[in-house]
Order: sequence, then C-alpha cells, then structure tokens
Amino acid sequence: MSFWKQKTVVVTGGYGFIGSHLVERLLGAGANVKVADFAPGDGARNNLQAVESDIEFQEADLVDPQVCGKICRGADVVMHLAAKIRGVGYNVKHHGEMFFSNALMNLNMMEAARLASVDRFLCVSTVGVYPKECQVPTPEEDGFKGEPEASGFGYGWSKRLAEVQARCYKDEYGMKIAIVRPYNVYGPRMDFNPETAPVVPSQIRKVLEAKDVITVWGSGEQTRSFTYVSDEVDGMMLAVEKYPEADALNIGTSEEIKIKDLVQLIVRLSGKKIQIQFDSTKPSGADRRCPNISKAERLIGYQPKVRMEEGLKKTMNWYLQSTGMSQ
Repeated sequence: MSFWKQKTVVVTGGYGFIGSHLVERLLGAGANVKVADFAPGDGARNNLQAVESDIEFQEADLVDPQVCGKICRGADVVMHLAAKIRGVGYNVKHHGEMFFSNALMNLNMMEAARLASVDRFLCVSTVGVYPKECQVPTPEEDGFKGEPEASGFGYGWSKRLAEVQARCYKDEYGMKIAIVRPYNVYGPRMDFNPETAPVVPSQIRKVLEAKDVITVWGSGEQTRSFTYVSDEVDGMMLAVEKYPEADALNIGTSEEIKIKDLVQLIVRLSGKKIQIQFDSTKPSGADRRCPNISKAERLIGYQPKVRMEEGLKKTMNWYLQSTGMSQ
C-alpha cells in the first residue's frame, strides 16, 4: 500500500508553482490534502482548478503561530513549501525583510507541527544556502561553509536557520523531518513575469515574443542545471517517506547546459528564425552551478526522469496555451 494512502497531508504554499504540482501528486497517491496559503489570485487559483473540489483550503498567514497551530491539527504530514520569494533585484535591497519573514514562517510551522504531534515534516530549504565558492557539482556538506551567496544573503540564512531548527528538533524531540534543497525548478505554472521570472521562463518569453533578435545577458558560456517540476515533487515525496532524518538532500539533476545552448534549444523548439546576441558587459552570475545528487540517489532512490528538451517543450506548450499565443 502507498505510504501516502489515507494520510492527512498539509501543504503550505499549495497554490504556488511547485506546491500545486505536489498537491495533485498527493491526491493521486490517495492522500487527503489540506492547502494552507494566502487567498489565491486568479492565476494561482487556476493552478488547482482541476482538483479544487478534492482539497480543503485554509487561508493562512504563517507569521501567526496560532494560525500555524490550527493548520497542523490532525495532520499526519506537513510539507512546508510556503516562502517569501522575490527576484534578485528585490533580494539585494531587502535582506532583513527576506530573512525575518522566511525565518518566522519556518520557526512557526515546525514548532506548530511539533506541538500537534505531526508524524513527519518536510523542510524545504534552498540552493541559496551555498556560498559562492562552493564545489561544483555541489555536495550537501558545502551548505554551511562560509556565507550564503551575497545576492540572496538574508534568504539563504533564513533557510540555514530552518535546517538547524530541524536538526535540533530531531535531536531533542525525535521529530521525523526531511530536508530538501531544490535546484532551479522549472515547468508549467511558473512565474513568467518579465520583472521577476528566473532564467528558463524569461528566455522562453523572450524567444516567443521576439521578432528577429534577442539579447542574452553575459557570454552564454556559463552553465546551469535545471530541474523539471515533476522530478522535484518526486524528490520531496521520497525524502519524506524514506529519509526524515533532518539531513539535507539536493533534489536536482546532474544534466548541465550552457546558457547559450539553452537559448538555442528554445529557439529551435519555437520554430522561429531568431538571431541571438550576447551582451558580455552585463552580469552572468557564477560560471557553473550544478548539484551533486549522489546522496539522494543512494538514500531515497531519487532519479530525475525529465530531460531538458522534453521539459522545455512541456513548459513552452503550457505558456502558449495559458496566454492564448499561437506558435
């Protein structure tokens, strides 16, 4: 029988990009799902439109510990995906706000789960815990070396704090807590807003809206590793089921791609004739970013299944359908 069958599972941030995919997967596995989130706007409401009648929704501000306590009551598993996430430009100017908001939500939710005797808890950390000078491919033990990368300093420290809380709660209270560090997740329902979108959706949008030329920041030689959302959800569920040991696992893919190759692939999939220009005067970030996923492979049997080309096709098709654009 499935581990999840008949379990009551709370997903914070369940109307969000990754959260909505997780909610659907949990329902498919036979779980009873309660979503705790802010009142969803029109876009977010569409994320769970197909399963809205199958979930229980609770509007929740997780900076209030009493609200968190109410959410956790009667739950078998709490999967805490809710976070305040903003673009790099915002993060750089608001380290205090990003640290405080996220630290408070993490502290409140884990404590509420403890007080409610929740059987298992998922702590969702971030690759932002890693320092700029980390090894590549990056092993989990680099997560507490030096300082988190400067642009996400406040956010990175809030997630390090959550991981420390998880370890302390396991040691003192015997809580079963899984910790995952998602790596550059992309897929349908993600943020395509040009002001805040990460690499994959911003490049897809650029290509689909371009007439004949697009400009990409940096040389295009820098490499990244992108994880399709269904693989990320797999990793989260496997971590809760098989390794609730308050010990972080990278959930990503070892498939690396140069940014210039990513953009060329998007252009090819779009079927358009577009010239790509690279602006080397603009910042391009770290030369390489890629996780070492051998620990997750060994301990929970995690294996990413969706290759970059397939994931991009699915993401582009979703964007075209959701915006009514024709390719």
